[in-house]
Amino acid sequence: MRDFISLYQLNQQITEVVNTTFDDYYWVMSEIAEIRTAANGHCYLELIEKSPHSNAIVARARATIWNSRWLICKTAFEETTGQPIVAGIKILAMVKVQMHEAYGMSLNIVDIDASFTLGEMALRRQEIIKRLKDEGVIDMNKELNIPLLPQRIAIISAMQAAGYGDFCHQLDNNEYGIRFYHHLFAASMQGANTEASIITALDSIYRHSDLFDLVVIIRGGGGVADLSCFDSYDLAVNVANFPLPVIVGIGHERDNSILDIVAHTSVKTPTAAAAFITDLLEQQYLHIDDLRRATVEAIDWRMENSSNQIARCLSAIKSTHIKLRDQINSLALLSERTRLFARVSIDSQRQRLSHIGSTIDLCKPENILSRGFSITRIDGKAIKDTTNIPAGARIETTTANGLLVSYLPSSGMISPQRK
Repeated sequence: MRDFISLYQLNQQITEVVNTTFDDYYWVMSEIAEIRTAANGHCYLELIEKSPHSNAIVARARATIWNSRWLICKTAFEETTGQPIVAGIKILAMVKVQMHEAYGMSLNIVDIDASFTLGEMALRRQEIIKRLKDEGVIDMNKELNIPLLPQRIAIISAMQAAGYGDFCHQLDNNEYGIRFYHHLFAASMQGANTEASIITALDSIYRHSDLFDLVVIIRGGGGVADLSCFDSYDLAVNVANFPLPVIVGIGHERDNSILDIVAHTSVKTPTAAAAFITDLLEQQYLHIDDLRRATVEAIDWRMENSSNQIARCLSAIKSTHIKLRDQINSLALLSERTRLFARVSIDSQRQRLSHIGSTIDLCKPENILSRGFSITRIDGKAIKDTTNIPAGARIETTTANGLLVSYLPSSGMISPQRK
C-alpha cells in the first residue's frame, strides 16, 4: 500500500512554507478580471496577467481587500484617478501572500498605488486618441455644420437626472421665447452599462436622424469616478461618425474626456449646453432683427425719397399745368383774335371782291355799249387808229342793240350799212 497524506495535511505544509517564505509585503502589477463587494464590506477580486504577445492569461490569483482597508483604498483611488476600481483596469497593489488550509492561497491587498493606474489610464487614453487620429475620424463630427436654426434636439440623458431637467428648463425658458422641439432618448449615464446604453441611444436617433438638427449628450453633476466610461474607443467612434452634430455637456471640471474631444462642441454642464443652443438661435434672431430694421430703414428711406420725388413731380406738374392753362388761355385769346381778324379780313376782302365784281361788271362790253359806246372793227380787230384804214375797207360797228357794217369809200368817207 502506497504512503499518502490528506489534502488538509498537504495544505497545512504548503501554508507553513508560504507563510514562512512570503512573510513580507510585495508590490504586484496585475489586471482586475472580476471584482465584487460583499454585504459585510469585504471586497473580493480575481487578478490576472495576460501575455503581451497573445493576450492569453498567463497568471491568475484570488485577492481580498478587507472592509477595514476597502473604503480607504476605494476613496483614494477614485479621488486620484477619477474613476472607480472596476474590472478591466490595471493596478499596482501592495499584497501579503496568505495560505489557508480550507480556502487555499489568496492575496491580501492592503494598498493600491492609484498613480500607477492613472498612468495606465493616461497611456490607454493616448492610445485611443492616436487610434482615432490614425483612422481619420477624430474631427469628423466637428466638420459638420450646425443648421442656422437648430430647433429639433435629440437628447441622450438619464430620464430622472437633474441635469436633464436643467437643460430642458434653460431651453424652454429662453429670453427670446424661441420654441424648441426636443425628445429624450433615455440612457444610463453612470456605471458599467453607460457606454453600451449611450451607443444604443445613438442608434435609435440614427434611425430617425431626419427629424433632428443635432444631438445633445448630457449628465448632471456627480463624482469624477463616474466619468471613465466617456474615455471609450467604441463610444468615441460612434460619436465621431454620427451624421448629426453632437454637443456634449457631462458635468465635469477636469480635463476633457475622449468623448469631449470627438464631439462637435463640448461644454461643461447641461445648462451650458442649453445656453450654447439658445445662443445660436438668439444670434440668428438678432441677425434677422438687424435685417428687419435695415429693411424697414431702407423702405422708409425709399418711401421718403419717393415721396420727395413725387412732391417734386407734383410741383412740376402743377407748374406745367399753370403754364399749360396760361398757354390755353393765350391760345383761346389768339384763336378769338384770329377769328375776329379773319372775319374782318374776309368781310374786307368780300367787299373788295364785290367792288371788283362791280367794276368788272361795269367793264363788260355789253354794259359799256349800253352806255352809248360802240366798237368798230376791221377784220375782227378793233380800230384804235384811223390813219391806216385802207379805202373801201369793210368796217363793223357794234352797238348795244346791233351791228352796223359800213365800207370806207374810196374818197375816204365811211358809208354805213346795217347788217
